Amino acid sequence: MTLVEDVIHKPLGLNEIAPDWAKRLVPQKLPFTLSFTWFKWYFELDSPSKCVVGEAYGYTSSYEGECRDCSEFGWRFGDLFLRRSKAGIETNIRMFVAHWNDKHAQLSMNRTN
Repeated sequence: MTLVEDVIHKPLGLNEIAPDWAKRLVPQKLPFTLSFTWFKWYFELDSPSKCVVGEAYGYTSSYEGECRDCSEFGWRFGDLFLRRSKAGIETNIRMFVAHWNDKHAQLSMNRTN
């Protein structure tokens, strides 16, 4: 396999799929409940075009009609955030990233070209 093929076939992480949300969700604790940051994140997670999955699609909600799994992942992020389930969010991230790499990785490559 050549270097180019390695790059093309390398599974993407949340940093490549949804870098803004990766910076928020991966390295730190969730914001204090009812804080300004908490409300901001919650309303963004509740907005299909601004949530983790929306960012992956280029800040659009088009996935809601295109991929049932992505739609479910998106709504699950908001629900888990509301319940303050860091473990649940981490599991949802792993499942979403696996799904993205299996079904939609080409979308990420199209945006970077």
